[in-house]
Amino acid sequence: MNLIKDDIKKLFYKFLIPAISSSLAIAVYSLVDTIAIGQGAGPDGTAACAIVLPIFALANFIALLCGIGGSVLMGHARGEGNREKGDAYFTASIILVTIITLIIWIPGMIYQDEFYRLCGADDVLMPYSREYGEWIFAFIPSFVITSFLGAFVRTDGSPKFVMTAILTGGVVNIIGDWIFVFPMNMGMRGAAIATALGSAVQAIMILWYVFAKKTTLKLAKPHQWLKGFKKIITTGFSAGISALAVIAVSFIANNQIMNYLGGAALAVYGVLGTVSSLFTSIFSGIGQATQPIASENFGAGNIDRCWAVEKLGIRTALIYGIVFAAISIIFPVGVVGLFMQMTPEVIEVTPYIMRVFSLSYIPQAVCVFCVFYLQSIVHAKKATVISLLRGVILNGAFLMIFPVFFGGNSIWWAIFMAEFVTMLVAVVYMVSIYREHKKLMS
Repeated sequence: MNLIKDDIKKLFYKFLIPAISSSLAIAVYSLVDTIAIGQGAGPDGTAACAIVLPIFALANFIALLCGIGGSVLMGHARGEGNREKGDAYFTASIILVTIITLIIWIPGMIYQDEFYRLCGADDVLMPYSREYGEWIFAFIPSFVITSFLGAFVRTDGSPKFVMTAILTGGVVNIIGDWIFVFPMNMGMRGAAIATALGSAVQAIMILWYVFAKKTTLKLAKPHQWLKGFKKIITTGFSAGISALAVIAVSFIANNQIMNYLGGAALAVYGVLGTVSSLFTSIFSGIGQATQPIASENFGAGNIDRCWAVEKLGIRTALIYGIVFAAISIIFPVGVVGLFMQMTPEVIEVTPYIMRVFSLSYIPQAVCVFCVFYLQSIVHAKKATVISLLRGVILNGAFLMIFPVFFGGNSIWWAIFMAEFVTMLVAVVYMVSIYREHKKLMS
């Protein structure tokens, strides 16, 4: 596989499905568990999933920050013909991801109850949150390993193996959920154990693949460790902050929903949080499919090939976003019914919530894709602005302001407007950069 010379369309589609599968590494667990828990424990269990969702986001943040940051820099170095420099970035990324994981994981294990309270758990939801969350916290390292190393293995040219590992772990999780939650009647703890086992299987498979020397990835001592850490964080921050923002938004949204709308709306949001995380992962996967191609060609000075793969990526992301929105708008109760037992209270609030919230999938597709593409062509600051706007600044501000002036149901419009405004900013960035590059190409 030659990323600099092979046909762009063939390269993109060769990376697309494996990249989406790799990006789904963490989201798929939340998805499967939400279905099992919703059917087994009902709306309270689903609401607890919304409380615990930020733990998955924490793991995703660490993996994206170090994995995307390091793999993009490695791709640039290889495009320049400097493999030793690329190996040094790989080594620095391993050290950095280990440090950050330990800093977040150990305190998280100690102060779990405080974490759940921050995420909106009341006395009713706390037992459910604790029963499920303690296992997820315990296995944070395996979630991180899968997505982190998956980014490097994919950039190295083995996207199919990453997909195989993800699917294998997913099958283990699905089978485990069915056995532990239903026949064995283990409830939320059973779903958490199944998730932990699936994650461990994925991590072990990818670790074996890397350290059995099935890839060309090698360790090389960086000349300047701190400078390397800084570049990795700077490059990967915009991708990582998108995941970290899920935590901040969950803090605000969960509490606002409980204050203005109540438990039934939070149960629906528990489903939406899982589904939105799944769709975000798919949009991220589309962006990650372009990254190895765009970053290596950018390093080699092939600007026209970068924009060729960008066009394929943005069109694909938009198609996915439109399809996801349409399904949710047409079948709101049907979609939520897949995830949990439908009480009369939930059935009453679901259609409005789903139809408004799902409008955000279209601008979300554009925003998430642009973040990954901008990273690939060394516009990390612009990518970070987009991530901060959609993740923390606009979402946080709108969620706080809208309900005060427009009532509780405006919470769902706040989320859509945050994505829409951010999309406008992203489009302006992309058009201006394309015009600059067009001058260089001519």
